[in-house]
Formats: sequence, C-alpha cells, structure tokens
Amino acid sequence: MSTIAFNIEQWHALSPGFNTPDDWRHYRSFNTDNENASLEVNLIPAMMRRRMSPLSKIALQTAIHLQQSSPSDFDYLIFSSRHGELPRTVELLQQVLQGEEASPMAFSQSVHNTSAGLFTIATKSPIPATSLAGCESSLHHALIEASAYLSENPQHKILLIDFDAPLPTPYDQFESQPTPPLYALGLILTSGTQTQITWQAKTTSNIEFKNRSQTIDIIQQLATQSRHWTIEDSRNQWQWQRGDAE
Repeated sequence: MSTIAFNIEQWHALSPGFNTPDDWRHYRSFNTDNENASLEVNLIPAMMRRRMSPLSKIALQTAIHLQQSSPSDFDYLIFSSRHGELPRTVELLQQVLQGEEASPMAFSQSVHNTSAGLFTIATKSPIPATSLAGCESSLHHALIEASAYLSENPQHKILLIDFDAPLPTPYDQFESQPTPPLYALGLILTSGTQTQITWQAKTTSNIEFKNRSQTIDIIQQLATQSRHWTIEDSRNQWQWQRGDAE
C-alpha cells in the first residue's frame, strides 16, 4: 500500500454542457444534448485556436483559466492524457493512405505534449513541463508525479491538467470506458496533506468498476465536496481522503 499527499488550491473542469461546479454536481451521464453544447474557448489567442484541435482547446482553456485566477506563477506543469492527440494522428494516417501529403502543421500538433507546448507559447510562460499517459489511471499517475515533485520542491506550485476524448474510428472498438466527447480537469497543487490518496493492487480480478472515466468521477466528488471516496480500475484501488488540514 502506498500513499501520497498534497493540497488542491483550486480546480476547474470543462466539458460540453458542464462549465461550473454546480453543473458537475448534477452530472449523471453524458448525452447527445451535451455533445452539441458549445464550449467557450475565449481565453486562447484567436490566431492559435484556429489551428488547434478541440482537445487542445479544452485543455488550454482550462489551464489559462486557472493561470489567470492564480495569485502567483506556476513552477511546474503536468499534462496527462490517456489518448492525447490520437484523433489528429488518425487523420494524418488517413491522408497518407489516400496518397496525400501530411500537413506539417497537423503533424507538429499530433504529439502527446502538444497541449503543454501550446500553453507555454500562448501564455509566454517558459515553465518546465511533463506530459504523460498512464492508461485508465492517467490522472492518478500524474498526481503521483506531482507528489514526487513537491516532496523535493515543497515551496513550488504545480498546474496539472488531465484531459481526453473517446478513441476515434477505427480504434473506438477497443474503448472499454466511454467518455464525454471532450473533458479537462485542472488542478493547482501545492505541498501539504489536505488531500491524501492511498492505493493498492486489487486482490481479486472479478471486482467490477464503473465503466466511465476516473477523471469524471473525481470531478463530481470535488464538486460535491466529498471527503472520502474509492475508485477502482482493472488493477488498482485508489482511496481518496480530503479535508484534513495540516
């Protein structure tokens, strides 16, 4: 059993139709009405967002919102995404298969650290950044990375953005956890013990877990100000405890 701890100074989450904590408190499931809902991306410079994918837009909108609401600068960025810019990669592969030349601009924005790089450019913030993927538990692994960093730099502040979208065709047949078309969760993290996560490997392989994004569950728990909850994936059990201040 392992444990990490940190403080969540602020959080912000976006998905079509879900923009405020009150929206997330009433979240039950995603439907087509939400899919058609507009998503405000006004914080991103217009010339940049014209070339960006919807996934990068929602990640940057979330990140810039938290940057503008933070009283001090960030020292470290963590962007986590299970699939990253896979939809754009699939488009490039289809162009090649059709005998077309792949767009250099599209190729440069198809890598896993696209959003992290675009954020530093859009905000003119030369901040060290890490982009990672950890399967269904990408957010939890990003939090482990953040906790490790804060243990060595306790005076620093981290901006963590977890974001994703469903797999595009033909890879969607391998998707085991349906997600909203787009979502992003941003967390401002500092050193402390107000939030603790303990995890251990599951002792049995037949435990069923919720068939939806772990991040969506965590957003809803944050919105309802829950103090204790457990999330299970195919391999681990993650136990959250919040509210015990230092």
